[in-house]
Amino acid sequence: MELGTLAVAAIGAIFGVGTTLVTDLARSRREQDRYWGETKRGVYARFLTSLAHTHSRMIVGAFRDHPADVRRDRVHDAFHSDPQHSDAASMLRELAIVAPDHVYQTALPVFERLRVIRETLAVESLRPESAEYAAVRDPFLAGMEALQQVMRDDLQPPSSRHR
Repeated sequence: MELGTLAVAAIGAIFGVGTTLVTDLARSRREQDRYWGETKRGVYARFLTSLAHTHSRMIVGAFRDHPADVRRDRVHDAFHSDPQHSDAASMLRELAIVAPDHVYQTALPVFERLRVIRETLAVESLRPESAEYAAVRDPFLAGMEALQQVMRDDLQPPSSRHR
């Protein structure tokens, strides 16, 4: 066998192995990105759901005619106890692990606004249509909308992100 033929065969083998490695690396990266995207999507959805459910449970406890101490206990219980075991505080911790910093930093004030609602409803006897309740509810709902948009943008492929 000639040296030239042997060299061409070696170059072809190196090229073939290299191409296979690059292809496998790209496929592995796509699978990892898809898995990570699915993980974030699940955490994002559970966090938004836990915020909404916590808010709903708190208003159910607050807007019934109960003595002040019972109302306070029900509102606090609604904030801290979730029958699905995904209370907002726990989900915030999970979000801190999974989400990029800009998503987490957007989520923190929304969670804090939920706490403000909790304290307001626990202390004051309000009606759903009251201006006092609207003053704490509206920033929370606006924050939820903004957070949802940030999460949606984060889940978009890099080529189609809106920033």
